[in-house]
Amino acid sequence: MNHFDILTFGSITLDMIIPIPEDSGLDLIEKNKQPFLQIPLGEKVGLKNSFTVCGGGSANSAIGFSKLGFHCAAFGVLGDKSNRKFILSELEEQNICTKYITTAKHQQSSFSVVLCHHTGRRTVLHRRAFSANFNRKTLKNTPPTKALYLSHIYDGPDAILQDLPQWKQQNKAFIGWNPGSTQFKKGFKAFLDVFPAIDMIILNREEAERFTGIKSKTVRISDCKASIVGQKVVGLSECTLADIGDVRELAKKFLSAGVKTVVITDGGRGAQIFEGKDHYYTPSQKTKKVDTLGAGDAFSVGVIAARLHGKSLKEQILWGNYNSNNVIQYYGAQAGQLKQTEMEDLVKNSIE
Repeated sequence: MNHFDILTFGSITLDMIIPIPEDSGLDLIEKNKQPFLQIPLGEKVGLKNSFTVCGGGSANSAIGFSKLGFHCAAFGVLGDKSNRKFILSELEEQNICTKYITTAKHQQSSFSVVLCHHTGRRTVLHRRAFSANFNRKTLKNTPPTKALYLSHIYDGPDAILQDLPQWKQQNKAFIGWNPGSTQFKKGFKAFLDVFPAIDMIILNREEAERFTGIKSKTVRISDCKASIVGQKVVGLSECTLADIGDVRELAKKFLSAGVKTVVITDGGRGAQIFEGKDHYYTPSQKTKKVDTLGAGDAFSVGVIAARLHGKSLKEQILWGNYNSNNVIQYYGAQAGQLKQTEMEDLVKNSIE
């Protein structure tokens, strides 16, 4: 039986990425204080290019971990009617083991159409494939591994989460978790038995607020002390921040529930990491956003990979920062993921 460094659980999709040219005539409009992409019906809109790649949380993270030096297997669902061979070949080209992926009979594989506006914002049209065979037994029958990473697990398969404490006890492996809307709807109390099994949870600020039911405050950076936002970890070309989130109460709720390490990202404001009494933050890096798809996956991969490589908390948050910052400079969730040597050089130059 194969032994792995890390197993990734989540969605596996075919992504068609469509960059919308600035001169396309498709404008952003505001409705109820929210931006909308205005597309006229019955028209043909000229495009300059498009990209078709494999995507989804399990695929994105598996490829990211592989680039950062880990032997990885992906777990998820693919349909048997279309796109299966292409997705498998994309994963295998990145040295990802695909033998544990579940097949959904008589279905198309999950797919997404990603409309990328030239401002860096995007809209995703998505369809998921389902299989009753992707369930608790999938977790029970995993091969030996040093770590497990779960991205968003949807309704049905999310019963896998309830068995994490038993899996943890049997395997003594690291567990990282990036929960999603399915879990937020169920509420914080539904996972009180799960949290003590989680070594690291990674969420953005809005997700952490939804999950905990706590509203955090935004404070001016000039008024902040380390006791509020943690000790600063300096990057190579950090953004100048006007304000930052005080997310201490959000982190405290997870830590009190038994999670060992809590990471909360906040878009352009950067990210904060909490473990015991240690608390650090790092601002985002100056860069032009091309496509934000996969930035969250890249951050999770970076911070967990650093942990598995034995790096300090400071280095962990920088690995996440740099990986997500590089991903948003490319179309798609994987093209900008950093290799281990690239990451080591960036972090070494930052800390020195």
